Amino acid sequence: MNLVEAQVDRIVGPTHHFGGLGVGNVASKESEGQVSNPAAAAIQGLDKMREVASVGVPQLMLPPHRRPDFRFLRSLGFGGSDAVVLKRAFDTAPRLFAASMSCSGMWTANAATVSAAVDNANGMLTLSVANLVSSVHRAIETALTLADLRRCLPRARVIPGLPGGAALRDEGAANHMRLGSAENKPGIHIFVYGDGEPKPNRYWPRQSLECCQTIARIHHLPAENTFFLKQHPAAIDAGAFHNDVVATSHHGLMICHEYAFTGGEATLASIAKRYRQLYGRELITVVVSDRQLSLQRAVASYLFNSQIISPAAPGPPVIICPKQVDDDQVAKSILLGWLDQGLFRRYEFVQLRQSMSAGGGPACLRLRVPMTEQELSHAAPQCRWSERLDEKLRGLIEQHYPDRLTLKDLADIDLVQQAQRANELIQRVFRPS
Repeated sequence: MNLVEAQVDRIVGPTHHFGGLGVGNVASKESEGQVSNPAAAAIQGLDKMREVASVGVPQLMLPPHRRPDFRFLRSLGFGGSDAVVLKRAFDTAPRLFAASMSCSGMWTANAATVSAAVDNANGMLTLSVANLVSSVHRAIETALTLADLRRCLPRARVIPGLPGGAALRDEGAANHMRLGSAENKPGIHIFVYGDGEPKPNRYWPRQSLECCQTIARIHHLPAENTFFLKQHPAAIDAGAFHNDVVATSHHGLMICHEYAFTGGEATLASIAKRYRQLYGRELITVVVSDRQLSLQRAVASYLFNSQIISPAAPGPPVIICPKQVDDDQVAKSILLGWLDQGLFRRYEFVQLRQSMSAGGGPACLRLRVPMTEQELSHAAPQCRWSERLDEKLRGLIEQHYPDRLTLKDLADIDLVQQAQRANELIQRVFRPS
């Protein structure tokens, strides 16, 4: 039985705003304080999911996290009615207020690290929820993400996040790659970390080696199929806060920027050798030089954050790129070169302006879950993409989501209650019938 790679996306919530909360995220910081459009953000996400589903790739969906997180605010000493809590938090601790409203759970590449049943000694599809302790607005997501993934994938082994602490900071699949194929054979797992020497000068690395080693141990991944690469400090300082901003992979293809990794030449050679041993063919490795595409342009265009999917029909994969790649002549020429080489059958550009303005491209918005068709059949039916579900969600979003929002607006209890009603209506859609 072959493996399929399901894509798991979360609906963007009605309090989507530009709070500038992302650590080392250049786009997030540059957009801080700008007017957001939650309705457009949610529709743009649905448009991408529709594109994925249209080529026969399994698309799973999760509801938005409930926001604002009043429990979080009250735990920080803000008391009184909901209206009073909002005002006090906004007036005295605006960044914590922004965190309580954050819809960053939309970037499900950070939700968990995944190994297929065939990869690990457990013999079960396994997901480790990321603790996201590098950022307070993300750390508050983990309990809800754990519950959502367990509801969506009831037969999978879904593990809570690692204990908190800087030494075990974990950002999920955004710093993890799996090499393999559609065959139900063990995959090769590549974990990317940022701590240790040499260190970046501007930004704090958001993934630790100890965390990567711990997840590999918990998943019982064979040592011979597990590798660790250090993220290049220059990439982190340029705004590549996650590896998936400068590197990507799919089946037997690995694409990375020249400055994605540091000191990893021997490890990359070992990965290629192991792939050859497992699959009897060469791993295709594409390295884009800084002369071809500077780190700054790589981060601005999010070329490496394109989403690669294998349609139901045989042949090369499809690559879904953010519109910013189309707008950058250099990035687009590199993309067209990949098509000329036969790496992809075609490309699609998607408009994700709202997500991109906060520093998240197509690959940020999805969690890849390799599984068999039988395992997929056990996924919760209410989480499976369908025309009917898509249309229902679009109707609710267009009717109930705001199309203009600032952080100050979210201090208004009437607007917040409207957002809560919108969220509840979508939550109902995802409840078992």
